[in-house]
Amino acid sequence: MDDLVPNAYRTNNPKATVNGVENAPLLSGPVVVRHVNDLVPQFGYIGNYPDEAGRGVRVFHNTNVPFSTFICGVQGSGKSHTTACMLENALIPSKQLGRLEAPACAMVFSYGSWSTGGSGFSVSEAVHLAHEKREFPGQKVRRITVLVSADNGAIRSCYEDPIRNVRVVPFKLNARALDITAMRALMGVGDKSPTLYMSQVEMVLRKISSASKDGLLDYNLFIREVKKLDLSREQKQALDQRLTMLESFLDRDGKAAEPEFLPGEMIIMDLSDAFMTSSTACVLFKLGLDRFLQSPIKNKMVVLDEAHKFLTDSLDNIIRLQRHWGTRVIISTQEPTVSTALIALCSVTVIHRFTSPTWYVALKKHIGPMENDNTLMQQIEGLNTGEALVYAPSAVLGRNDDDSLVKATGQLLKITIRKRITHDGGESIMAM
Repeated sequence: MDDLVPNAYRTNNPKATVNGVENAPLLSGPVVVRHVNDLVPQFGYIGNYPDEAGRGVRVFHNTNVPFSTFICGVQGSGKSHTTACMLENALIPSKQLGRLEAPACAMVFSYGSWSTGGSGFSVSEAVHLAHEKREFPGQKVRRITVLVSADNGAIRSCYEDPIRNVRVVPFKLNARALDITAMRALMGVGDKSPTLYMSQVEMVLRKISSASKDGLLDYNLFIREVKKLDLSREQKQALDQRLTMLESFLDRDGKAAEPEFLPGEMIIMDLSDAFMTSSTACVLFKLGLDRFLQSPIKNKMVVLDEAHKFLTDSLDNIIRLQRHWGTRVIISTQEPTVSTALIALCSVTVIHRFTSPTWYVALKKHIGPMENDNTLMQQIEGLNTGEALVYAPSAVLGRNDDDSLVKATGQLLKITIRKRITHDGGESIMAM
């Protein structure tokens, strides 16, 4: 029976302490120094926070453990900078940052407005991790592959940079590997208000599904069956339009380049396109995410740069199962009210400057220290660029006199984020 006593009630049993340190998403410098040879095999410098005496204490990102981080703030507050620093810690082995024995592979989802010719378009800030700084030669992401809409040829010139090993390829789905579920989503089957012809398409998919032994879809058979449908001229035009869109993302002959998911490398999926609807982007992002999660690489990082609104349901599941999949998740947004449920699931919340009372109300529902502090809104409004209030209740900051852990429960740490080792492409452009 003694073997079943909870660790919290055992004497001279350090198991709870071990678990607390090993699984903490953030660790103070003294904790890292104490456990660098046992409990913290890899870590990356993220910034400094003041101790009780006002002295700066370094805080490190525990890159050995799955975690989820929600980052919010207005444009220019340092949100993209913080995201980039976390990516550097997980992908780039550097003595300036700490120790990284097992680099992750990151997949970044990005979606922005695209007008004719791409006027005003901004590439994903993550692509600049391939651009090393002069003072840190060789310290950059090994390779970046950007997956784009095949219909948007102009976006290639925005991203491609052979010198820095950034390549751009059209996002393609292997037609021979499509399953019934993916096809239903791509065709819009199951929408709240299905059209009459779409109900007939669903009947075709059901017929093929019942005959499929492996759950995969024979696309050529699907097309043959769809062409047999008795449709009006208008219905046929609508169906042909959807099929044309679908086939722009299909690799029917199996010759399209497949993205490789390798340690220390990054995949950016940017579906910015004037002809891309939000519903189509949602489906394609999910299929791209599924492909990444099913890859054999052990350490995965998923980054949502304003694309979380398309993947809310998927993110919910990933964060809940992050330890089983070895996945790290970063959600970066200027709209924290879009998916407040995700905040409650994240192990770290990084709050950069904002002035919206609506944002504050949305955040305080899930962050205890914000509930009863009337001066906190003023602190948030007064944050300088690169400063953030960080809520990470399982972060380990030190030890008490009895050697128990000091955690960051019930408090917001004011952290000044470190400088980057790669080029910062998101710096504000000044007039002088």
